[in-house]
Amino acid sequence: MRTYGLAEDFSGSSLASAWDLIWVLFVLGLIIGLIVFILRFFAKRNRGWGMNRSLRSLGGFPLGTNKSMQIVEWNGRIYVLGVGDDVTLLESITDPNIVDSLLVEHEANIAVTGVGLPDWLRKWTQRNNPQSEDQQSKQTDLAGSFEKSLESRLRQLSERRQKVGQMLEDNRSEEDRTDDR
Repeated sequence: MRTYGLAEDFSGSSLASAWDLIWVLFVLGLIIGLIVFILRFFAKRNRGWGMNRSLRSLGGFPLGTNKSMQIVEWNGRIYVLGVGDDVTLLESITDPNIVDSLLVEHEANIAVTGVGLPDWLRKWTQRNNPQSEDQQSKQTDLAGSFEKSLESRLRQLSERRQKVGQMLEDNRSEEDRTDDR
């Protein structure tokens, strides 16, 4: 066993093993800190690379084996896609005001949550931070706010489609009645 000068002067092995344990914990802490730093660095760098592309993924939700719902932005529009054996357009949001508000909420959500770190690691790094509880409540509020906003916008678009469909049916039935006369 490796001993240091101070350990040999006192009573040998117990002090040396305690010193070795402290040294191992110190080095382990340095390695974990370095890993966290590298993860944050790459997360910020990758986010910057995504800004220059015309197609950007805003998120997704798994629906089953090899099936998911994806939300993407392309050329100032937001598309909700169903992905499975094939890709199906479920909804498109083209109104610039709605798109801008959804993107602002999404960016705020990303800024608060700190993309790139897994939840367990983020909780571990913020466990002694009293502000972390406030930040977590803000995170859930923003995430819920974005989801609620997106859901309400999608519901509005769906209702508009139904109204247009109903108006087209009414118009067709009215034309049929005028043709019968």
